[in-house]
Amino acid sequence: MQSTNEFQNTRGRRTGIFVAILILPALVAACGGTSGPAGGKVTLVLGGYTTPREAYGKGIIPAFQKHWKEKTGREVEFQESYQGSGAQSRAIVGGFEADIAALSLEGDIDKIVEEGLITHDWKSRQNRGIVSTSVVVIAVRRGNPKGIRDWPDLAKPGLNVLTPDPKTSGGAQWNINAVYGAALRGFAGVPKDDPAAAKQFLQSVFRNVSIMDKGARESITNYEKGVGDAAVTYENEVLVGQQAGQKYEYVIPRSTILI
Repeated sequence: MQSTNEFQNTRGRRTGIFVAILILPALVAACGGTSGPAGGKVTLVLGGYTTPREAYGKGIIPAFQKHWKEKTGREVEFQESYQGSGAQSRAIVGGFEADIAALSLEGDIDKIVEEGLITHDWKSRQNRGIVSTSVVVIAVRRGNPKGIRDWPDLAKPGLNVLTPDPKTSGGAQWNINAVYGAALRGFAGVPKDDPAAAKQFLQSVFRNVSIMDKGARESITNYEKGVGDAAVTYENEVLVGQQAGQKYEYVIPRSTILI
């Protein structure tokens, strides 16, 4: 199994890409449609967003390889590329020859569809192409020394906040929707149902953002290195870090977003 972000030097264009916003059903279809000698090894290229790297590499892909071997007698090799959802979408449109796209935003998939690289109805499968959910949370240092309890705390002067760059990261766009949506619902200390006030609150949070990395994984990695007082991220990113021995904690705001 190979994992890299350096699959960008391609010479041809694939005629079809299978979509997974998590991937097992699409992988079955992809393997069934990949050419190769009978009984030979099938190689598939996965272009994914950064957050579920471990889920693919340590769980889904090995489980599928075992399943496919038992079912067909054929081996499946995966070449994996991970970067921010928007960046990955642009790479595929620009010539990166992915067999499977696993992205975090429907809009990023739509850009690939518009180029004619996805021709099947990717939302026709069970759960409309989505088989996993998480929520946007606030990662805090052990013991929560800054006393961060909800979104308004991220707008306090002097706080150092991390969130990815919305130009490249689907996770960043979910984070923005969570903060802005909470403000519209009246959970951010600004008037409810006031788009202008919600926008101003979002801007006040972003004034405290010191680093915007390209992807959600890079953002939480920086946080793990000691950068920042808080990080806006997916709950599953924090859980992965805790399982790996990280000592930070997290807060689920009163109003957040299911992703």
